[in-house]
Amino acid sequence: MSLISRISSYLDTLKYSINPEKLRDSEYFLSTYLKLKKDYEELISIRRKIEFLGYQNPYFVIKGIKDAQDPYFRKRAMEKKICFDNIQHAIAAHRIAIGQLVDAMGFEKDGIIYTGHEAIKFTEEGGMGKFIFSPDGVYRLDIFKYLSFSGEYMKTLFSLSKEERENYRKIMEILGEKSKGKSSTKKRIPQEYGMMGPKDHLPFKKDYLYYKRDLYDETIDLGRSPIYDKHIRKVLSIAYAPFGVDAICEDIALFYLKKTYIERKIYGGPFPTIDPEPNEALLGKFYKTVLLKEKMMDTLREMNLKEKNSLVAAISYYLISEDYDKTLLYFSIEKNEFDSALIRIDNYGIVPKENKHLLENIVKSSEKKDITKKFLQELKGARG
Repeated sequence: MSLISRISSYLDTLKYSINPEKLRDSEYFLSTYLKLKKDYEELISIRRKIEFLGYQNPYFVIKGIKDAQDPYFRKRAMEKKICFDNIQHAIAAHRIAIGQLVDAMGFEKDGIIYTGHEAIKFTEEGGMGKFIFSPDGVYRLDIFKYLSFSGEYMKTLFSLSKEERENYRKIMEILGEKSKGKSSTKKRIPQEYGMMGPKDHLPFKKDYLYYKRDLYDETIDLGRSPIYDKHIRKVLSIAYAPFGVDAICEDIALFYLKKTYIERKIYGGPFPTIDPEPNEALLGKFYKTVLLKEKMMDTLREMNLKEKNSLVAAISYYLISEDYDKTLLYFSIEKNEFDSALIRIDNYGIVPKENKHLLENIVKSSEKKDITKKFLQELKGARG
């Protein structure tokens, strides 16, 4: 059996389905995670091997050894290319699934919650606790139904409805859109003032008007695609297509909000190879929220004050969206905890003036509670 046949047979064994509902069970969750991780490592090993054998660029011809026009050679090259692409897409699907599970994973023991990689370490060290879904995680486990773990993403794509395929195209466009370039002005130096010309002939600032006709605008590409791995972009787009464009935009926005810059840079989580820098084209209406959160975190750091990233993210979301209930829902925060955080942030003086009105009722309510508490304490002391 040829190597391509063996790889195809192995990929056929990966045509398993994961039931999102069963992931609520800790045993099923952990066994799924371990299986995905094991298969992912095997896929990486296979990719290294076939990369060494030239499967990545099988149409390359060594002069005098292979003839590019040979039908057999071209057929084999096509098979190698398809094999390599399937491996790449299978790896992408596994990376996304593993990232989703890691971000969703949580264990609670003695009032301490272990999430993400801490939860994995907790289980590896034999820790026993209550299995929970991470309150700070960003995950949408229903997309598992649309992840092609065997790499045959085209079958999944063709199974989508017309509306879902349209969503796929829109998501692909969003995830592949580069950061907007900035216009910069450059001076076109005439030939007599080129690098080979005398130094005393170089134009100075006073010559600006004279050379104005030689100015031109150039767009510099300052960024890369929000998710720069094309295979991950494709697999993510297919997986999110049934849920719509808004679903992936919200999830990515929450990822930028709930994770610090360092976390985004080191750990892509459910969105592997994502750009850690906020992208306006990608985040859309959430862009201002992410920028506000980053600004508030920087200010707190300068003031040597510590607040949980998720709390600051929730506050930023509330200040921009002005939706109190949705904030509590999105960030899984208790009302009392959120109100206390809002009051602290207000006391720090880092809330933008245009958003101050959103805190008035909460601060006033808190002041009333403090007055009542103080009165009761004084009354108790007087009676004592």
